Formats: sequence, C-alpha cells, structure tokens
Amino acid sequence: MNGSLFAPVSSSPVRQLLRQRFGSPSDRALVLLSLQGADRLEPPRGGDVWGYPRPSIGQVLRREFDSIGWVSLAQRLITVEVPLPSPATSTPSRARYAVAWSISNPMVAARSGLTEDTASRLIAKDINESARLPGASHPLRQPPAQHGAVQIEPPGRPRGIEGSGLTYWFPDPPAGLLPASGNPAELLLPSGFGEAHREAYRFYREVVAGGPVGLAALWLLNKPDQAREVLDWTVAHGNLLSERDGWERTLAATLQGLTKEDRSFVGVNLARLLSEIGMPQGDEVLRRIENVDVASGGMNGVHGGAP
Repeated sequence: MNGSLFAPVSSSPVRQLLRQRFGSPSDRALVLLSLQGADRLEPPRGGDVWGYPRPSIGQVLRREFDSIGWVSLAQRLITVEVPLPSPATSTPSRARYAVAWSISNPMVAARSGLTEDTASRLIAKDINESARLPGASHPLRQPPAQHGAVQIEPPGRPRGIEGSGLTYWFPDPPAGLLPASGNPAELLLPSGFGEAHREAYRFYREVVAGGPVGLAALWLLNKPDQAREVLDWTVAHGNLLSERDGWERTLAATLQGLTKEDRSFVGVNLARLLSEIGMPQGDEVLRRIENVDVASGGMNGVHGGAP
C-alpha cells in the first residue's frame, strides 16, 4: 500500500518507449526524469492530455535521463472516514465513504515521489478540510445523518489536490453497492437519489421487512437509555413480537376450520396416540371420553334399556 507510484523500468528503456509509442493503448504513462530539468513524458497512445515534450529514441539511447519509469493511470478505490456534525455534548460520530482516485498528472506524481499511502492520507485530509457537508436538507439527496449516509460531494465530481498530481471523486454507485439485477425494490427509487440515499433506503427497507422485532431493536440501538421503555413495550405487545408463522398458529387455524365431528375424531385419535407412547394424559382423556359415551348411551352410541 505504501509503494511508490513511480515504478522504474525493468528492461531496455528503448524497447519500453517503442512499445508505449506503437503498441496497444495502455493505462500508464512512461515518465523520463532529468536532473537538468529536461523531463519528458510518453503518454498512452492517443491519450496525451498533458502536453509535456516527448522523448526521442536518440535521447534514450544517449542516456540523457537520470530515471525512467512507469506511472499507472488506473483507477483505485479506498475507504475514508469522515467526521459528521454532531451536538457539542455528544461524542463525534464518523462515517465511512468509498472514494475513487487516479493519477491526473503522471509527471507531478513522479517528481513528488507520491506513494499510495501518501495519496490516501492526502485525500482524507482534503475531505476533512475542504469538502463541505450540505447545509439545508434536500429530500432527494440527503438521507438521515445519524446513520452516516450524508452526501458530502455530488457523486462523480472530481476534486484535484494541488501539487500532488492526483484527482479523487465519490463514485455513484460504488461497485459493491450496485443493486442486484431485476430487484423490483430498486425500481421504486427516483433517478435523482444519490448512492448515499439509496444505501439508507435499502437499510431501512431491511429493518422494516423484519417487522416489529427489527424496529424495536433499531430503536434500542439508537436510544439505549430507553431500554426500560422498550422492555415495557415488548411485554405489552408480545403478540407482535412472536413468530407469526409458527406451527402453533398454523395448527390452531387448521383446527378452527374443522367441524365438531372432525374435531372429536382428531381428539380421540390424538388421545390414543398419546396413550400408545406412554403419556398419562392420553389415558386420562380416553377415560373421560369413555365415561361420556357410556353415560350418553354406550361406547357405540346405542342407548341402554329394553328395545
């Protein structure tokens, strides 16, 4: 992570120059540094946006340069922690943001000896000092601040750090947070939502889908000092926190749909089953059923007495 972004060439400089100039386009620049200040740059083929003088093959053969190396122009992704505004009496909170960056000037990056570790620290410092959290709340772009989903910069807007040769921006959306294809829940979001808001939306959607249990847990997480109130609520609303699709509820609903005769049939067979597996309650139920049947006319339902 702390390696220099300027990597000296490992083979013939002339061969590397020819490959860069006439080979397939690449995402790196060949930088040639000179102590006399006659620096040269060979940009990716068809991608010169800096206008530095280009080296000649003769200069490379005569070894007019003190150092020749590659500077990668590929995009990199890091995570930066940003302090969030909070009341003076509370502990400052921090939010994590994915930040993309790349070398915007390979000559400056090579001259300054920029490393990946230094780049990360420069970006974090610039965000903490320069980036401005939004003032007024915007219903489409600013999710609740207490969960660290605050829009710092409009996604995709590049910010350069002077004297470093690098540029960074907040991706929207980060690759790790792209919605799964065909997810109908994502289609409900307006196109104006930033990724920070989409992330908060998915978080709340998962909590709400969990029902009262998830909401009670979220409330306790944010208001730990109200543990007694949450406990009292859970005791008073235990029916909401129980498993609504449990087997007990399913069985009760099934029995309610039976006729009186069907329930009697099920009851007798269940009592016999309990008796067979050695449960004393089964024998007791069978005795009660037999007593009721005998009193009403015999086990077969035939009334006693002379025909």
